[in-house]
Amino acid sequence: MSCHRDQPEAPAWLNDEFFRDVMRESNNDSSIELTSACILRPGTSKKDHYGSVMFRTTVTYQSKRLAEEKFVDIIMKTKPEADGLMKDLLDDDGLFVVEIEMYSKVLPEVTRLLKEIGEEYKYPRYIYGTLKPHTILILEDISGQGWVEGDLINTLDDMKPIVKNVAMLHAASVILESLDTTVLTKFRHTMAHKFLGLEGLVRKGFGDLMQFTELYPEFAQFAKPLVKFQQNLRDFFDSIFKPTKSIQSVLIHGDCHTKNLLHQLDAHGRHTETILLDYQICCWTSPAIDLYYMLDLIPTQEIKDNYRSELVYLYHQQYSNLLKRLGFTRNIPSLQDLNIELIRCAGLGGYNSHARFSQNNKIMIHYFLELFHYAAFMSYRFMDQCAIDVEAILKGELEHPVTKNEEYKKIMHTELTRLLHQGTLTND
Repeated sequence: MSCHRDQPEAPAWLNDEFFRDVMRESNNDSSIELTSACILRPGTSKKDHYGSVMFRTTVTYQSKRLAEEKFVDIIMKTKPEADGLMKDLLDDDGLFVVEIEMYSKVLPEVTRLLKEIGEEYKYPRYIYGTLKPHTILILEDISGQGWVEGDLINTLDDMKPIVKNVAMLHAASVILESLDTTVLTKFRHTMAHKFLGLEGLVRKGFGDLMQFTELYPEFAQFAKPLVKFQQNLRDFFDSIFKPTKSIQSVLIHGDCHTKNLLHQLDAHGRHTETILLDYQICCWTSPAIDLYYMLDLIPTQEIKDNYRSELVYLYHQQYSNLLKRLGFTRNIPSLQDLNIELIRCAGLGGYNSHARFSQNNKIMIHYFLELFHYAAFMSYRFMDQCAIDVEAILKGELEHPVTKNEEYKKIMHTELTRLLHQGTLTND
């Protein structure tokens, strides 16, 4: 096996013998032999920043069962071996357990159910996954089939395929759970501990906002709510990922942002299809989490400002229609129910408003999922993505002059004011 000259050194076990054995197992054919060396290529571009280490290669092989030589392009995801925060976060294999289960078992069932009603849910073909002796997930590399990455979505039409994909995953998961409650057993967990491991990232984001409250009088009113949020961050994450009784729980994707999407484009650059990638944070909880990720981290601010309510409406239309066509016989949440859930998730105790008691006084803890997204992630839209050190970001050590960026300042003032006026932000 060879390595591309621009690619960091790959682990020694990721060699031709390994790829031959993977092909034999995935094809159930012990006679497969490689016909050329597998040359590893970078799995991501310089502007992409993922926790896992990713490589691509092309495996060319033949066997006694085949009349001619075949090949398959693959992309693989492994754990980082270099010491650092990402190695620590991935060390227990929990995220790989979830993603291997999703690609090997759950997504095929989601696809089967939706196919029965004439819908197609697409995802990269699963080839191989294991935790021992080395943790790895291998999928078909579909980048050569016209699927491309994209930036922030800047039209309503390009948001629609994303909305439909999220709705399809949610609706099919509800049917799976109703048919067999054991199917989703591995997803009845919380991902709170993973987010709490990003303390540095969160501290830096809120630190920038606190600088605004000190530098600019118009931000002063937000200082107390921001301090309160940071004090209750652990309770926030413990609450947010639990199944909800206020609305039908679904299997969420959990990480809907632009880097976890691939698109098909027409001749004019418009999105004709979109698929979701990276199913590592899936869990059984409120659909509001995916909706906030979709609204906060995928469209431009202009699209969110102009079409937020319409995007929620479109999601509900798709979701409820799919459930009816799939034969769901229980009550389907109304659009009003969904909007109440979004408000509850944005500002009232995850999904169950509750009071906490301190030694000195009784306090109501409010939770701000939207605020977390804006504080932790918005500033990185204004940075050179190729120059980012992902470890420095996650540790909160990356310095950038975001507090001097007028566009960022304007967005944050607009959003904090909106949260204040809708009752999500409060001094109580």
